[in-house]
Amino acid sequence: MISCRWTTRLTAPFHLFAWVILLCCQLQTVESNNKAYKLYSSSEIHVMLDEWETKYPNLVRLTTAQEAYGLPTAGSSDDCPFYEGNGCPNAILTIQDYVKHPEGSKSSNALPEVFWSGSVHGNERVGPTAVMETALLLLEAATCESSLHVSSTRSSSSYSYSSTGKQKRTHHARSTCRTKLAESGIDHVQQRWLARLVSTRRIVIVPTANALGYFQDERTEDGIDPNRDFPYDLPDDPSSSSSCMQTIASRTLNEVFREHLFQMALTIHAGHDPVVAYNWGSPTWYEDDGYVSPDDLAQHQIAAAYSKYGGTWADTIPYEYGPMNDLVYFVEGGMEDWAYAGSWDKERVKPCEPTTFGGYPLEKTVYNNSTLRAFNMLVETSLDKNPPSLGSSEDLLNQDEYSDGNGHVSRNIRLSLLAADLVEPYVSIVQVNDDIILPHDVIPLSSNCDGAKIVAVNASETLWNTLDVAFSVGGALSIDNVELWFASKEDIVSTTANSDCLEQPTFSELQSFTQASILGTTSGTGRFSSNGASPASETGGITDGPVFWGTIEIPNGVSELIVVASARVDQDWKNAPDNAGPDVQPQSHMANVRTNPNWRHESEGKVVQGRLDWFSQPLTVAVADNGPTVPTSAPIFIASSAPSMTTSTVPSVTPSLRPPVALSP
Repeated sequence: MISCRWTTRLTAPFHLFAWVILLCCQLQTVESNNKAYKLYSSSEIHVMLDEWETKYPNLVRLTTAQEAYGLPTAGSSDDCPFYEGNGCPNAILTIQDYVKHPEGSKSSNALPEVFWSGSVHGNERVGPTAVMETALLLLEAATCESSLHVSSTRSSSSYSYSSTGKQKRTHHARSTCRTKLAESGIDHVQQRWLARLVSTRRIVIVPTANALGYFQDERTEDGIDPNRDFPYDLPDDPSSSSSCMQTIASRTLNEVFREHLFQMALTIHAGHDPVVAYNWGSPTWYEDDGYVSPDDLAQHQIAAAYSKYGGTWADTIPYEYGPMNDLVYFVEGGMEDWAYAGSWDKERVKPCEPTTFGGYPLEKTVYNNSTLRAFNMLVETSLDKNPPSLGSSEDLLNQDEYSDGNGHVSRNIRLSLLAADLVEPYVSIVQVNDDIILPHDVIPLSSNCDGAKIVAVNASETLWNTLDVAFSVGGALSIDNVELWFASKEDIVSTTANSDCLEQPTFSELQSFTQASILGTTSGTGRFSSNGASPASETGGITDGPVFWGTIEIPNGVSELIVVASARVDQDWKNAPDNAGPDVQPQSHMANVRTNPNWRHESEGKVVQGRLDWFSQPLTVAVADNGPTVPTSAPIFIASSAPSMTTSTVPSVTPSLRPPVALSP
């Protein structure tokens, strides 16, 4: 039997063997502590939100519709007794990396925005628990990833280099946070993915929009259905203006949407066979006339991805998907079509003048051209509004029907995460040559580009004087084209491609760059597409997404190269169907932000800017015959087993290159 107790340090020749032994020993000691999901009550949600506000001060902002917008509460002193006032507060949670993206900063204003609604109908119970559990998972993963990075880059790092460049490993216990995530089947690749979602998006959550209905376990808010209370496609009669925005639930959602530029949204319901449904769901565009939305192609593909990643278990079926008019039914004044078309289908938007709760200003339902262009998909979790099979955290991100942890909460956690992933494409350089695997390029709670990557190579000893670079693409379903670019650092000083990892470069800033050769296919599919990730990673353990390879001929006399990968994705989303109603091009932010570089919208300080090409953070390649001197502010990655370190002089690496043979798609 191998002992898990070490009393001496191991020198470099044995470090990999020791690493494997330690990992095996750690896995032996992990005891399952999976959480069986249960439905949270209003008071439990209230307590959890308060705890998160204290525990994660740099990742969350908590408010209520009463505090933020001056709305009254629905209900009486008998309702929601945990609240200091009368009635039930409408809580609003925002998840954002406020260290990397301070409030009001340029990068904060440009973050892609996602919205999750847990309960518009109070007796449909799965949604609030699903969005709360998703939020907790993201917060734990981001905090864990941040703490692991901090501990690995301090002077007392677990790894150090001697003057001869030999690696020595100090001993430390396995991180408690990583162990907890591992118990849910979340490996280090998935943990980094979750952390990326936190640090590169803004996620706004209203767990119980119908706070009174959820507390009372009633569908309506004081007898009024909030999902018939929005100013879209209402009956054409004079009284309709007073029959919208009557509820605090609808006003809460209205205020939240007015403050943001959401691209992706989920609203979780129940009481119908399992369905993920999208626009249209209103009488004007009912199926008898054969109309689909101008964004039908993108919506169909995204809904299919939801269905696939949601998965199934036991005697359940995967989510069926299609337009609401086809699979559910049309409604007048529905939230889903309002959130999608309220800013551009003005003919069907009528300002509201309700009389309930002392009235509501008419101008609150007069919308600009930008606010309401979201893919706000309806999720009908189950026919049972209070289903028994909620699932657990076991193997949480696995949608396979034989996974023991699958259930209604589990699969809607996955749907929520997928919405956050797809809201914006991203590209990441993951490997150099055969032996240099790069750590994650997005480090939560870091105020600068701590994830910036540098590798040191000895050009005189590389095969054919070339460098192979692997990169992955996420946040997309189809990958139309990829490229790899490189330039001497001297030629691009002060450009975004060199100096700012928080902003996307433009092609004008890449004028001094040279296109590298792509090995194999230049197109593929994303991780969540119907075909899965393609081209698939050949090595595993680096990314769950597709992996592309390019090769760079190192120019003579260059001491530092800057390498950037790019991808163009989901270009078919720019096409409207022949039977689109109305007869216009796609109108959503989601479709246009990745297909139309002229698409730009600003509202309440938030910005949505379209582009065709999405770029990775830059990789710096230090090229020298001996160990190069590099800035101490950036980590240097030496070999696949070494984490990031801060050092001023490091030994060069002689990569073991494989011949540049084409990879099969």
